[in-house]
Amino acid sequence: MSTVSASVSAGNAAAARLGPPGWLIAATAVLAFGSLALAVAETNLWMHYLIDAGESLSLVGVAFIVLAGLHLYRQRRLSPSIAFAVPWLIFPIITQGDQIIDNLSINWMRFVCHVLLGLLFGTPVAVVVLAVRYATGARGDAHAQRGRGFRWADVIPGFRLLADGRTREGCAILAVMLLVAEIWVAVRFLGLLMVATLIVMVWAVLVYGFADRGDVAPRTGRRPERFALALLLAGAAVSLGLFSGFKNRVGAYQGSPSYYLDPSQGDVWFRLDSVKVTPRPAVPPRDAAGLKAALNGYAGAFQRLLDGYYVLDRNYNYHFHNELFLRSSPLLPEYRQVGLGKIREAEALRAEADRAAAVVRSPLEAADPTAALLDDLTAYAAFTFRRASLLETMSAEFERTPAGLQHATHLYEGEGKVLGVRLADILAKHNRVLTSAPLAPITADFIATSRAVYDAYANRVVGF
Repeated sequence: MSTVSASVSAGNAAAARLGPPGWLIAATAVLAFGSLALAVAETNLWMHYLIDAGESLSLVGVAFIVLAGLHLYRQRRLSPSIAFAVPWLIFPIITQGDQIIDNLSINWMRFVCHVLLGLLFGTPVAVVVLAVRYATGARGDAHAQRGRGFRWADVIPGFRLLADGRTREGCAILAVMLLVAEIWVAVRFLGLLMVATLIVMVWAVLVYGFADRGDVAPRTGRRPERFALALLLAGAAVSLGLFSGFKNRVGAYQGSPSYYLDPSQGDVWFRLDSVKVTPRPAVPPRDAAGLKAALNGYAGAFQRLLDGYYVLDRNYNYHFHNELFLRSSPLLPEYRQVGLGKIREAEALRAEADRAAAVVRSPLEAADPTAALLDDLTAYAAFTFRRASLLETMSAEFERTPAGLQHATHLYEGEGKVLGVRLADILAKHNRVLTSAPLAPITADFIATSRAVYDAYANRVVGF
């Protein structure tokens, strides 16, 4: 019986010495560095997909690490691998950053954001340090490490300490080097508070690494494996619970105070089913020049309106992040007045287009598909510019506090996005008329400008 117990203990010890598998280290490194890149990226669709539009994919990560943990548990390798589960479990929570900071004061926003950013900046460092530790076989066996003669030991800080078996000090020095390197990222993309956060993290790592206590030898056996499994399952439950709680919290801010992506305002969208398009063939009206002027007038009004939204969206965004991170990104002087000025110019263009459209529409029959196109455009322009007036009032209220600047930028970002989305829907609805051979020369400029309005925000994720 003692022989069997000794064999089991030897097998457990051998499994523990193996450490985490390479595939888990590699996958976690990709997640860690990818998450950091997502955190500092601008609002580009491809960089923000996993954070915002694809946040549910973070739940796939939780499922992956749970299944991987069960597999490692059967191999008796979960205990030395458990640290690599942490990034997978915190990622779903980080995706809910907008919901977490909703309706907080600017100081609480700063605190929460920098706690989350500290996790994002610290995770790649931890993954690299742990990977190096296991790659060099650092287990406190100084003679074995010296015998290997690791050639980078005298070049990279911390490697010689690892080679000499001083695992904790070596890991600390390597981590500090990496955290100092990340200060460039903080300066380039964030601001003063993130630099201060990294300095605090460096201090904490040094305190831990050089505290007056020896390294604790790794424990082996089934008990730490069972404890690691319990930690993994409990962590997965907490991660999923916090993700769901923040995502579905009553009153949580979901993307934009505009109606775009807000399920509670589904009835606010411009109705495209109010005007019916008949199957009659499209025929140019007698006043073809007037039709072209009306269409181009509406397209120009939408384009100028979008220009105003963009000025307000971007400058409110930079203004908010200046407040949040204590940085000094340049802003357009008097940007609110500039943006609202463009919106008023757009209103004037819309009024001219309305007059031209009324002249062309008057003699057309109700069943004429060209009349349906004009009716939809006239109604959409009226709807959109009513929204513009409402946005001006809402943003004036939002900008009264530094924290409210976040909502102001999301307001204009969401409206810029939905302006193009609904205009593209109108193009699709009237595509047969717009692209018909008789009308194509008249509608070409209108189509091109309308598509440009859509394209301006097509690759932008709203609400991050």
